[in-house]
Amino acid sequence: MSSPADPFLSVLSLVCRIRVPSPQEPDYSRADFFLPVIGILPGLTALAAWRLGSILVPGPWLPALFSLAAQYLAFNLFHLDGLADSADAGLGAATPERRLEILKDPRAGVYGLFAVFLALGFRVAALSALGGRPGFAAVLLAAPVAGRFAAALMPLAAKPARPDGLGARMRDFSPPAVAAGLLAGLAPAFLAVLAGSAGEGRVLAGILGIGAGALAAGLAAGLCTAVFYRRRFGGFTGDALGAAVELGELLFLLGACSAAGGAG
Repeated sequence: MSSPADPFLSVLSLVCRIRVPSPQEPDYSRADFFLPVIGILPGLTALAAWRLGSILVPGPWLPALFSLAAQYLAFNLFHLDGLADSADAGLGAATPERRLEILKDPRAGVYGLFAVFLALGFRVAALSALGGRPGFAAVLLAAPVAGRFAAALMPLAAKPARPDGLGARMRDFSPPAVAAGLLAGLAPAFLAVLAGSAGEGRVLAGILGIGAGALAAGLAAGLCTAVFYRRRFGGFTGDALGAAVELGELLFLLGACSAAGGAG
């Protein structure tokens, strides 16, 4: 018997590495809305791990590693694998058919390893640079939402590369539902801005900055990944969703670093 919670639980079980209750037959009918919303959970995980790391080991670097490890172990390792597979299959010389075969290969190649190294290196550097600055909690909460917003754009910008698989099950996405999911997912980040800002002007500027940053990072990562997959693979796959998540989160964090440097 289906439940009203099935669409949410289906998407959660897809992106979460912790075992969660899920329907026997996944229901992705509202994945366009729930993909960005579920970004709330990895954001809370990253923030809690950062707080714990800051208590145990003062300084920016080790808390950044605590935060990264907790979020990836609970959520993002699936997405990081998608980024690695995308680099291995998409950056070398091959036909679209051969690239799709490489995506299924469980072995990691040099392109994938290099992509993972760069993504994690830039991410730790960004977290350590932002740690302790005003608005850092809001940034940590918003970054995973921006990444999953990027993934939700994939079915809007490209067709599935295969008639089966995860990509083919992500269909009938609605732009208004994706936009609503982004706004709902950013609600905790907006509340963090409200809690940490003094003065109405700073609150409004902080909320607008977080919203614009998430929108820009998600659009850039999602659309660029969609174009890359269209040209290299003929359409998107489940690995494209993971790659978009990783790139969207990273772009948001790097944008936050740039904004913090300008403000500082």
